Amino acid sequence: MMRHLSADLHIHTCLSPCGDLSMDPKRVVERALASGLDLIAICDHNSTANCAAVVEAAEGCSLQVLPGCEICTAEEIHLLALFENMEMTHGIQAYLAAHLTGTNTPEVFGYQIEADAEGNFTGECTDFLLGALDQGVTEVVNSIRRIGGLVVCAHIDRPSFSVISQLGFMPPDLVLDAVEMTLPGIQGAFPLSHAAGFTVITSSDAHFPEDVGRWSTLFEMEEPSFSELAMALHGVAGRSVAGYKEKAVVGSLWGPV
Repeated sequence: MMRHLSADLHIHTCLSPCGDLSMDPKRVVERALASGLDLIAICDHNSTANCAAVVEAAEGCSLQVLPGCEICTAEEIHLLALFENMEMTHGIQAYLAAHLTGTNTPEVFGYQIEADAEGNFTGECTDFLLGALDQGVTEVVNSIRRIGGLVVCAHIDRPSFSVISQLGFMPPDLVLDAVEMTLPGIQGAFPLSHAAGFTVITSSDAHFPEDVGRWSTLFEMEEPSFSELAMALHGVAGRSVAGYKEKAVVGSLWGPV
């Protein structure tokens, strides 16, 4: 039976250097549940290291968690890569390790904290996660798809790190599953012609607990799973994007979009 399910497919943890240290796996799950979300995706910058802990933190509750990451291409375009299981992330993590260079300076760029399902800090990633891969957008997209992941062009209506800000257009040969926009952009503050032909989703891009679920996408599907999401993004078998949802945010540190 089809249901309206709420998904926030772009959430960071304390692993992302621009994410708040309070965004540990346990806190992320608690905030997602409090926001009424059914499905979330963990998309830290250029790493999947905290995904397993968030998946574990959500075990036994109604929330489903997809592992993923936000990848920065050589053109400094941000792409969301979403995967069905942790086994798939091993492939993308090996790809990231082969094409991302540099060492983080935490005093300048922020701390990159690995944590367990209980929220305990377990280590610190030293890779420069805010850096860009030495692979172009088409190469990155093709690599994600070969592993079996879904590909979303992130926040295309933002003035930086988006395909539009970096290239000025959507490359016609780019094989995507969706494009992500902020809800204000969807509501008319951005030329929707840039998204023509693509399924449009909205997500919080949460870096702070209070922003989890700030914007979410309502999907018409049977259950909050990777396979159902894939069908919904392509309008298959009655699955679809059914709408968008906004949660009032008080005291957000993320600031205006």
